[in-house]
Amino acid sequence: MLIYAGVGILIGIVYTLSPLTVWCAIAIPLMIWFCGRGLEPAERRRVRIVLVIAIAVRVLTVAGLFLATDHAHVPFGSFFGDEEYFLRRSMWLRNVGLGIPIHSADLIYAFDDYSETSQLYILGFLQALVGFAPYGTHLIGITLYLATVLLLFRLVRPAFGAAPALLGLMLMLALPSLFAWSISTLKEPLFFSLTASSLACAVAAAREPRWRRKISLMLVALAGALVLQTLRRAGFVLEAASIVAGIVLAWMIVRPRLMIAAVVISVLAASAVLARPRVQVRVADALVQAAVYHRGHIWTPGRTYHLLDDRLYAELVDTRTMRSDEAARFVGRAVFSYVTVPLPSQIDSTAALAFLPEQIVWYVLVALAPIGLVFAMRRDPLVASMLLTHAVIAALLIAFTSGNIGTLVRHRGFALPYLIWISAVGACELLARGVATGRVHQT
Repeated sequence: MLIYAGVGILIGIVYTLSPLTVWCAIAIPLMIWFCGRGLEPAERRRVRIVLVIAIAVRVLTVAGLFLATDHAHVPFGSFFGDEEYFLRRSMWLRNVGLGIPIHSADLIYAFDDYSETSQLYILGFLQALVGFAPYGTHLIGITLYLATVLLLFRLVRPAFGAAPALLGLMLMLALPSLFAWSISTLKEPLFFSLTASSLACAVAAAREPRWRRKISLMLVALAGALVLQTLRRAGFVLEAASIVAGIVLAWMIVRPRLMIAAVVISVLAASAVLARPRVQVRVADALVQAAVYHRGHIWTPGRTYHLLDDRLYAELVDTRTMRSDEAARFVGRAVFSYVTVPLPSQIDSTAALAFLPEQIVWYVLVALAPIGLVFAMRRDPLVASMLLTHAVIAALLIAFTSGNIGTLVRHRGFALPYLIWISAVGACELLARGVATGRVHQT
Protein backbone atom coordinates (compact mmCIF):
# COMPACT_ATOMS: atom_id res chain seq x y z
CA MET A 1 0.00 0.00 0.00
CA LEU A 2 2.84 2.40 0.81
CA ILE A 3 4.33 1.83 -2.63
CA TYR A 4 1.02 2.64 -4.35
CA ALA A 5 0.58 5.69 -2.14
CA GLY A 6 4.10 6.89 -2.96
CA VAL A 7 3.51 6.43 -6.68
CA GLY A 8 0.22 8.32 -6.42
CA ILE A 9 1.88 11.19 -4.57
CA LEU A 10 4.70 11.30 -7.12
CA ILE A 11 2.23 11.42 -10.02
CA GLY A 12 0.32 14.17 -8.25
CA ILE A 13 3.47 16.24 -7.81
CA VAL A 14 4.49 15.76 -11.45
CA TYR A 15 0.97 16.60 -12.62
CA THR A 16 0.99 19.78 -10.56
CA LEU A 17 4.30 20.83 -12.09
CA SER A 18 3.53 19.72 -15.66
CA PRO A 19 0.13 18.19 -16.51
CA LEU A 20 1.14 17.69 -20.16
CA THR A 21 4.02 15.47 -19.03
CA VAL A 22 1.56 13.09 -17.37
CA TRP A 23 -0.78 13.10 -20.37
CA CYS A 24 2.08 12.30 -22.75
CA ALA A 25 3.49 9.67 -20.35
CA ILE A 26 0.15 7.87 -20.61
CA ALA A 27 -0.32 8.27 -24.37
CA ILE A 28 3.17 7.23 -25.52
CA PRO A 29 3.28 3.74 -23.92
CA LEU A 30 -0.20 3.04 -25.31
CA MET A 31 0.98 3.95 -28.80
CA ILE A 32 4.07 1.75 -28.46
CA TRP A 33 1.90 -1.16 -27.33
CA PHE A 34 -0.57 -0.66 -30.18
CA CYS A 35 2.20 -0.44 -32.78
CA GLY A 36 3.53 -3.86 -31.74
CA ARG A 37 0.19 -5.64 -32.10
CA GLY A 38 0.20 -8.38 -34.71
CA LEU A 39 3.97 -8.40 -35.21
CA GLU A 40 6.21 -11.39 -34.68
CA PRO A 41 7.92 -11.35 -31.25
CA ALA A 42 11.39 -10.62 -32.66
CA GLU A 43 10.13 -7.82 -34.90
CA ARG A 44 7.98 -6.37 -32.12
CA ARG A 45 10.99 -6.30 -29.82
CA ARG A 46 13.13 -4.49 -32.42
CA VAL A 47 10.44 -1.92 -33.10
CA ARG A 48 9.91 -1.22 -29.41
CA ILE A 49 13.64 -0.86 -28.75
CA VAL A 50 13.89 1.70 -31.56
CA LEU A 51 10.89 3.60 -30.22
CA VAL A 52 12.06 3.65 -26.60
CA ILE A 53 15.51 4.95 -27.59
CA ALA A 54 14.00 7.62 -29.86
CA ILE A 55 11.58 8.79 -27.17
CA ALA A 56 14.24 8.83 -24.45
CA VAL A 57 16.58 10.97 -26.57
CA ARG A 58 13.81 13.45 -27.32
CA VAL A 59 12.63 13.74 -23.72
CA LEU A 60 16.21 14.17 -22.49
CA THR A 61 16.74 16.91 -25.08
CA VAL A 62 13.71 18.82 -23.77
CA ALA A 63 14.90 18.28 -20.19
CA GLY A 64 18.32 19.58 -21.24
CA LEU A 65 16.71 22.72 -22.62
CA PHE A 66 14.96 23.27 -19.28
CA LEU A 67 18.17 22.79 -17.29
CA ALA A 68 20.26 24.95 -19.63
CA THR A 69 17.87 27.90 -19.53
CA ASP A 70 18.56 30.69 -17.05
CA HIS A 71 15.01 31.25 -15.83
CA ALA A 72 16.14 34.21 -13.73
CA HIS A 73 16.60 36.19 -16.95
CA VAL A 74 14.13 34.60 -19.41
CA PRO A 75 10.72 33.01 -18.72
CA PHE A 76 11.44 29.91 -20.82
CA GLY A 77 13.91 28.45 -23.28
CA SER A 78 13.31 27.51 -26.90
CA PHE A 79 15.09 25.55 -29.62
CA PHE A 80 14.14 27.90 -32.47
CA GLY A 81 13.44 31.59 -32.63
CA ASP A 82 9.94 31.11 -34.01
CA GLU A 83 9.02 28.94 -31.03
CA GLU A 84 9.35 31.82 -28.58
CA TYR A 85 7.17 33.96 -30.84
CA PHE A 86 4.50 31.24 -31.12
CA LEU A 87 4.46 30.52 -27.39
CA ARG A 88 4.18 34.18 -26.45
CA ARG A 89 1.35 34.79 -28.91
CA SER A 90 -0.52 31.69 -27.74
CA MET A 91 -0.23 32.87 -24.13
CA TRP A 92 -1.54 36.31 -25.05
CA LEU A 93 -4.49 34.65 -26.79
CA ARG A 94 -5.02 32.44 -23.75
CA ASN A 95 -5.02 35.48 -21.45
CA VAL A 96 -7.51 37.29 -23.67
CA GLY A 97 -9.78 34.27 -23.62
CA LEU A 98 -9.62 34.04 -19.82
CA GLY A 99 -10.11 37.77 -19.37
CA ILE A 100 -6.62 38.36 -17.98
CA PRO A 101 -5.37 41.90 -18.80
CA ILE A 102 -2.38 42.16 -21.14
CA HIS A 103 -0.36 45.05 -22.52
CA SER A 104 -1.96 46.86 -25.47
CA ALA A 105 1.10 46.12 -27.64
CA ASP A 106 0.78 42.41 -26.82
CA LEU A 107 -2.91 42.57 -27.72
CA ILE A 108 -2.02 43.93 -31.17
CA TYR A 109 0.62 41.26 -31.77
CA ALA A 110 -1.70 38.49 -30.51
CA PHE A 111 -4.06 39.11 -33.45
CA ASP A 112 -1.44 40.14 -35.99
CA ASP A 113 -1.98 38.79 -39.51
CA TYR A 114 1.68 37.74 -39.69
CA SER A 115 2.02 33.96 -39.17
CA GLU A 116 -1.69 33.70 -38.42
CA THR A 117 -2.42 30.01 -37.93
CA SER A 118 -4.78 27.81 -35.93
CA GLN A 119 -1.71 26.38 -34.18
CA LEU A 120 -1.68 29.53 -32.02
CA TYR A 121 -5.23 28.91 -30.83
CA ILE A 122 -4.54 25.22 -30.20
CA LEU A 123 -1.54 26.09 -28.03
CA GLY A 124 -3.56 28.79 -26.30
CA PHE A 125 -6.41 26.35 -25.58
CA LEU A 126 -4.02 23.73 -24.18
CA GLN A 127 -2.48 26.29 -21.86
CA ALA A 128 -5.92 27.51 -20.83
CA LEU A 129 -6.52 23.95 -19.62
CA VAL A 130 -3.21 23.30 -17.87
CA GLY A 131 -1.58 26.71 -17.40
CA PHE A 132 1.63 28.08 -18.90
CA ALA A 133 3.46 25.06 -20.37
CA PRO A 134 6.42 26.15 -22.53
CA TYR A 135 8.16 22.79 -22.06
CA GLY A 136 5.06 20.61 -21.96
CA THR A 137 4.14 21.77 -25.46
CA HIS A 138 7.41 20.23 -26.68
CA LEU A 139 6.18 16.90 -25.33
CA ILE A 140 2.92 17.38 -27.23
CA GLY A 141 4.96 17.83 -30.41
CA ILE A 142 6.90 14.65 -29.64
CA THR A 143 3.68 12.71 -29.03
CA LEU A 144 2.07 13.96 -32.24
CA TYR A 145 5.13 13.17 -34.32
CA LEU A 146 5.51 9.72 -32.79
CA ALA A 147 1.82 8.91 -33.37
CA THR A 148 2.14 9.94 -37.02
CA VAL A 149 5.30 7.91 -37.61
CA LEU A 150 3.64 4.86 -36.08
CA LEU A 151 0.55 5.41 -38.24
CA LEU A 152 2.70 5.38 -41.38
CA PHE A 153 4.61 2.36 -40.08
CA ARG A 154 1.35 0.42 -39.65
CA LEU A 155 0.32 1.50 -43.15
CA VAL A 156 3.62 0.56 -44.80
CA ARG A 157 4.32 -2.68 -42.89
CA PRO A 158 1.65 -4.85 -44.60
CA ALA A 159 2.17 -3.06 -47.91
CA PHE A 160 5.95 -3.30 -48.36
CA GLY A 161 7.16 -5.78 -45.74
CA ALA A 162 9.00 -5.82 -42.41
CA ALA A 163 12.48 -4.72 -43.52
CA PRO A 164 11.47 -1.51 -45.41
CA ALA A 165 9.04 -0.63 -42.63
CA LEU A 166 11.70 -0.94 -39.93
CA LEU A 167 14.32 0.94 -41.98
CA GLY A 168 11.83 3.72 -42.70
CA LEU A 169 10.90 3.88 -39.02
CA MET A 170 14.54 4.27 -37.97
CA LEU A 171 15.16 7.01 -40.55
CA MET A 172 12.02 8.87 -39.52
CA LEU A 173 13.18 8.86 -35.91
CA ALA A 174 16.90 9.46 -36.46
CA LEU A 175 17.33 12.08 -39.19
CA PRO A 176 18.39 15.37 -37.53
CA SER A 177 16.00 17.64 -39.46
CA LEU A 178 13.00 15.45 -38.64
CA PHE A 179 14.28 15.11 -35.06
CA ALA A 180 14.23 18.91 -34.80
CA TRP A 181 10.67 18.91 -36.16
CA SER A 182 9.52 16.37 -33.62
CA ILE A 183 10.65 18.27 -30.52
CA SER A 184 9.45 21.69 -31.63
CA THR A 185 6.34 23.65 -30.71
CA LEU A 186 6.01 24.84 -34.31
CA LYS A 187 3.18 23.76 -36.59
CA GLU A 188 5.15 21.06 -38.43
CA PRO A 189 4.25 18.13 -36.10
CA LEU A 190 0.54 18.95 -36.29
CA PHE A 191 0.70 19.57 -40.06
CA PHE A 192 2.48 16.24 -40.58
CA SER A 193 -0.01 14.46 -38.34
CA LEU A 194 -3.05 15.79 -40.20
CA THR A 195 -1.51 15.11 -43.62
CA ALA A 196 -0.58 11.51 -42.79
CA SER A 197 -3.96 10.89 -41.13
CA SER A 198 -5.80 12.12 -44.23
CA LEU A 199 -3.56 9.90 -46.38
CA ALA A 200 -4.27 6.84 -44.24
CA CYS A 201 -8.02 7.52 -44.24
CA ALA A 202 -8.01 7.90 -48.02
CA VAL A 203 -6.20 4.57 -48.43
CA ALA A 204 -8.65 2.86 -46.07
CA ALA A 205 -11.60 4.43 -47.90
CA ALA A 206 -10.33 3.26 -51.29
CA ARG A 207 -10.14 -0.32 -50.00
CA GLU A 208 -13.34 -0.33 -47.97
CA PRO A 209 -16.11 -2.33 -49.68
CA ARG A 210 -18.93 -0.91 -47.53
CA TRP A 211 -20.16 2.42 -48.86
CA ARG A 212 -21.19 3.92 -45.52
CA ARG A 213 -17.79 3.29 -44.02
CA LYS A 214 -16.08 4.40 -47.24
CA ILE A 215 -17.93 7.73 -47.16
CA SER A 216 -17.17 8.17 -43.45
CA LEU A 217 -13.45 7.66 -44.03
CA MET A 218 -13.43 10.10 -46.94
CA LEU A 219 -15.21 12.68 -44.79
CA VAL A 220 -12.52 12.27 -42.12
CA ALA A 221 -9.83 12.74 -44.77
CA LEU A 222 -11.68 15.83 -46.02
CA ALA A 223 -11.93 17.21 -42.49
CA GLY A 224 -8.19 16.76 -42.03
CA ALA A 225 -7.53 18.64 -45.27
CA LEU A 226 -9.82 21.47 -44.17
CA VAL A 227 -7.95 21.81 -40.87
CA LEU A 228 -4.68 21.87 -42.82
CA GLN A 229 -5.95 25.00 -44.56
CA THR A 230 -6.12 26.74 -41.18
CA LEU A 231 -2.51 25.76 -40.43
CA ARG A 232 -0.85 26.68 -43.71
CA ARG A 233 -2.05 28.53 -46.77
CA ALA A 234 -3.14 26.22 -49.61
CA GLY A 235 -3.02 23.26 -47.20
CA PHE A 236 -6.43 22.00 -48.34
CA VAL A 237 -5.62 22.24 -52.05
CA LEU A 238 -2.29 20.45 -51.61
CA GLU A 239 -3.76 17.61 -49.58
CA ALA A 240 -6.80 17.19 -51.81
CA ALA A 241 -4.61 17.19 -54.92
CA SER A 242 -2.23 14.63 -53.35
CA ILE A 243 -5.09 12.28 -52.45
CA VAL A 244 -6.91 12.54 -55.77
CA ALA A 245 -3.70 12.18 -57.78
CA GLY A 246 -2.66 9.18 -55.66
CA ILE A 247 -5.97 7.37 -56.18
CA VAL A 248 -5.98 8.06 -59.93
CA LEU A 249 -2.36 6.95 -60.32
CA ALA A 250 -2.98 3.73 -58.36
CA TRP A 251 -6.05 2.98 -60.48
CA MET A 252 -4.13 3.48 -63.74
CA ILE A 253 -0.90 1.74 -62.70
CA VAL A 254 -2.65 -1.64 -62.62
CA ARG A 255 -4.10 -0.97 -66.08
CA PRO A 256 -0.97 -0.45 -68.24
CA ARG A 257 -2.78 0.04 -71.55
CA LEU A 258 -5.14 2.58 -70.05
CA MET A 259 -2.22 4.36 -68.41
CA ILE A 260 -0.29 4.63 -71.68
CA ALA A 261 -3.39 5.99 -73.41
CA ALA A 262 -3.98 8.44 -70.56
CA VAL A 263 -0.37 9.69 -70.73
CA VAL A 264 -0.60 10.23 -74.51
CA ILE A 265 -3.96 11.97 -74.22
CA SER A 266 -2.69 14.10 -71.34
CA VAL A 267 0.38 15.22 -73.32
CA LEU A 268 -1.74 16.12 -76.35
CA ALA A 269 -4.36 17.88 -74.20
CA ALA A 270 -1.69 19.81 -72.28
CA SER A 271 -0.06 20.91 -75.54
CA ALA A 272 -3.40 22.10 -76.90
CA VAL A 273 -4.29 23.92 -73.69
CA LEU A 274 -0.89 25.56 -73.30
CA ALA A 275 -1.15 26.82 -76.88
CA ARG A 276 -4.00 29.12 -75.81
CA PRO A 277 -2.81 32.65 -74.93
CA ARG A 278 -5.08 32.91 -71.89
CA VAL A 279 -3.57 29.75 -70.36
CA GLN A 280 -0.06 30.93 -71.14
CA VAL A 281 -0.77 34.14 -69.28
CA ARG A 282 -2.01 32.22 -66.23
CA VAL A 283 1.04 29.94 -66.21
CA ALA A 284 3.31 32.96 -66.53
CA ASP A 285 1.48 34.68 -63.65
CA ALA A 286 1.94 31.59 -61.46
CA LEU A 287 5.67 31.51 -62.20
CA VAL A 288 5.95 35.24 -61.54
CA GLN A 289 4.21 34.81 -58.18
CA ALA A 290 6.58 31.95 -57.30
CA ALA A 291 9.51 34.17 -58.29
CA VAL A 292 8.21 36.88 -55.96
CA TYR A 293 8.18 34.43 -53.04
CA HIS A 294 11.66 33.23 -54.01
CA ARG A 295 13.05 36.79 -54.08
CA GLY A 296 11.53 37.39 -50.65
CA HIS A 297 13.60 34.48 -49.28
CA ILE A 298 16.72 35.86 -50.96
CA TRP A 299 16.39 39.07 -48.96
CA THR A 300 16.08 37.30 -45.61
CA PRO A 301 19.02 36.73 -43.21
CA GLY A 302 21.05 33.57 -43.68
CA ARG A 303 22.64 31.67 -46.57
CA THR A 304 20.65 31.90 -49.81
CA TYR A 305 20.76 30.48 -53.34
CA HIS A 306 19.59 31.94 -56.67
CA LEU A 307 17.08 30.47 -59.12
CA LEU A 308 16.44 33.49 -61.35
CA ASP A 309 18.70 35.24 -63.81
CA ASP A 310 20.86 37.88 -62.15
CA ARG A 311 19.02 40.87 -63.59
CA LEU A 312 15.76 39.83 -61.87
CA TYR A 313 17.31 40.29 -58.43
CA ALA A 314 17.75 44.03 -58.90
CA GLU A 315 15.45 45.82 -56.48
CA LEU A 316 13.81 48.00 -59.13
CA VAL A 317 13.27 45.18 -61.63
CA ASP A 318 9.72 43.76 -61.75
CA THR A 319 9.55 39.96 -61.94
CA ARG A 320 6.70 40.38 -64.44
CA THR A 321 9.37 41.26 -67.00
CA MET A 322 10.64 37.66 -66.85
CA ARG A 323 10.92 36.28 -70.37
CA SER A 324 9.96 32.75 -71.44
CA ASP A 325 13.59 31.58 -71.63
CA GLU A 326 14.23 33.02 -68.15
CA ALA A 327 11.11 31.24 -66.85
CA ALA A 328 12.33 27.94 -68.30
CA ARG A 329 15.69 28.36 -66.57
CA PHE A 330 13.88 29.26 -63.34
CA VAL A 331 11.91 25.99 -63.47
CA GLY A 332 15.01 23.90 -64.18
CA ARG A 333 17.08 25.53 -61.45
CA ALA A 334 14.24 25.19 -58.95
CA VAL A 335 13.98 21.42 -59.40
CA PHE A 336 17.76 20.94 -59.50
CA SER A 337 18.34 23.10 -56.40
CA TYR A 338 15.62 21.35 -54.43
CA VAL A 339 17.50 18.08 -54.82
CA THR A 340 21.09 19.33 -54.53
CA VAL A 341 21.17 22.35 -52.15
CA PRO A 342 23.27 22.79 -50.09
CA LEU A 343 26.07 21.95 -52.49
CA PRO A 344 29.61 21.42 -51.09
CA SER A 345 30.53 24.91 -52.30
CA GLN A 346 27.71 26.35 -50.18
CA ILE A 347 28.95 24.75 -46.96
CA ASP A 348 30.89 27.57 -45.34
CA SER A 349 30.04 27.35 -41.64
CA THR A 350 30.20 24.90 -38.75
CA ALA A 351 26.41 24.55 -38.72
CA ALA A 352 26.36 23.74 -42.45
CA LEU A 353 29.19 21.24 -42.00
CA ALA A 354 27.24 19.54 -39.20
CA PHE A 355 24.35 19.10 -41.65
CA LEU A 356 26.58 17.39 -44.24
CA PRO A 357 25.89 13.78 -43.04
CA GLU A 358 22.14 14.25 -43.44
CA GLN A 359 22.67 15.85 -46.85
CA ILE A 360 24.53 12.73 -47.93
CA VAL A 361 21.65 10.59 -46.64
CA TRP A 362 19.28 12.84 -48.63
CA TYR A 363 21.26 12.21 -51.83
CA VAL A 364 21.14 8.46 -51.19
CA LEU A 365 17.38 8.58 -50.57
CA VAL A 366 16.80 10.48 -53.82
CA ALA A 367 18.96 7.98 -55.74
CA LEU A 368 17.10 5.01 -54.22
CA ALA A 369 13.63 6.47 -54.78
CA PRO A 370 13.19 5.39 -58.46
CA ILE A 371 14.32 1.85 -57.63
CA GLY A 372 12.10 1.70 -54.59
CA LEU A 373 9.14 3.09 -56.51
CA VAL A 374 9.26 0.25 -59.05
CA PHE A 375 9.16 -2.45 -56.36
CA ALA A 376 6.72 -0.54 -54.16
CA MET A 377 4.28 -0.23 -57.06
CA ARG A 378 4.48 -3.98 -57.60
CA ARG A 379 3.73 -4.71 -53.94
CA ASP A 380 1.02 -2.15 -53.20
CA PRO A 381 0.18 0.38 -55.94
CA LEU A 382 -2.25 2.34 -53.77
CA VAL A 383 0.08 3.00 -50.84
CA ALA A 384 3.04 3.63 -53.16
CA SER A 385 1.02 6.08 -55.27
CA MET A 386 -0.21 7.97 -52.21
CA LEU A 387 3.29 8.30 -50.81
CA LEU A 388 4.63 9.41 -54.19
CA THR A 389 2.02 12.09 -54.86
CA HIS A 390 2.32 13.52 -51.34
CA ALA A 391 6.11 13.73 -51.74
CA VAL A 392 6.09 15.19 -55.25
CA ILE A 393 3.40 17.84 -54.70
CA ALA A 394 5.02 19.01 -51.44
CA ALA A 395 8.43 19.11 -53.15
CA LEU A 396 7.20 21.17 -56.11
CA LEU A 397 5.59 23.74 -53.85
CA ILE A 398 8.81 24.30 -51.90
CA ALA A 399 11.12 24.06 -54.92
CA PHE A 400 9.67 27.11 -56.70
CA THR A 401 9.18 29.38 -53.69
CA SER A 402 12.24 28.84 -51.50
CA GLY A 403 15.58 30.63 -51.66
CA ASN A 404 17.00 30.37 -48.15
CA ILE A 405 19.07 27.23 -47.52
CA GLY A 406 17.95 26.83 -43.92
CA THR A 407 14.29 27.28 -44.88
CA LEU A 408 14.66 24.80 -47.75
CA VAL A 409 16.15 22.17 -45.44
CA ARG A 410 13.35 22.71 -42.94
CA HIS A 411 10.56 22.68 -45.53
CA ARG A 412 12.04 19.73 -47.43
CA GLY A 413 10.74 17.79 -44.45
CA PHE A 414 7.22 18.09 -45.91
CA ALA A 415 8.20 15.61 -48.64
CA LEU A 416 10.88 13.65 -46.79
CA PRO A 417 8.54 11.55 -44.56
CA TYR A 418 6.86 10.07 -47.65
CA LEU A 419 10.00 9.69 -49.75
CA ILE A 420 11.74 7.76 -46.95
CA TRP A 421 9.42 4.74 -47.13
CA ILE A 422 9.75 4.45 -50.93
CA SER A 423 13.53 4.73 -50.76
CA ALA A 424 13.60 2.17 -47.94
CA VAL A 425 12.00 -0.35 -50.30
CA GLY A 426 14.74 0.32 -52.85
CA ALA A 427 17.49 -0.05 -50.25
CA CYS A 428 16.12 -3.37 -48.98
CA GLU A 429 15.67 -4.74 -52.50
CA LEU A 430 19.23 -3.85 -53.49
CA LEU A 431 20.57 -5.32 -50.26
CA ALA A 432 18.58 -8.53 -50.72
CA ARG A 433 19.80 -8.93 -54.28
CA GLY A 434 23.38 -8.18 -53.25
CA VAL A 435 23.23 -10.85 -50.54
CA ALA A 436 21.70 -13.35 -52.98
CA THR A 437 24.40 -12.63 -55.58
CA GLY A 438 27.10 -13.06 -52.96
CA ARG A 439 25.73 -16.44 -51.97
CA VAL A 440 25.63 -17.54 -55.60
CA HIS A 441 29.30 -16.59 -56.08
CA GLN A 442 30.25 -18.43 -52.89
CA THR A 443 28.66 -21.62 -54.15
